Amino acid sequence: MGAGRLIAAGMVVAVLGGACGRGGTGKIPAGVAGGLAARADHVAVTLAAGACDQALAEARSLQSDVAALTVDPAVRDQAVAGAARLVAAIDCAPTTTVPGVVVDPTPLGGNGPGGKKHKGGDQHGD
Repeated sequence: MGAGRLIAAGMVVAVLGGACGRGGTGKIPAGVAGGLAARADHVAVTLAAGACDQALAEARSLQSDVAALTVDPAVRDQAVAGAARLVAAIDCAPTTTVPGVVVDPTPLGGNGPGGKKHKGGDQHGD
């Protein structure tokens, strides 16, 4: 996992931590912020394990849940921006499919077994 991705996950955790409060109006409750921060950490761990698509899905889910928080709009906007940076930092390589390979059973040269010509000339009467 690249340093940029770790930094993005760290930013989300920092934003969520800074936006939490103990009963403060408009702040993210500490328990909720802690759960969201743990999810951001899990995204980083999943990404480090090489499961990019799963990490991206989890980051998008986190972003959606942060956007749905019922807190002060400025606090929510700041947390959503952090989650968006996390999503943007995850760059999964496109999956590629290899088309099926058809193997021609005729040996190279097409002259029968072992590439040798048949006795008596070739098969086409030349």
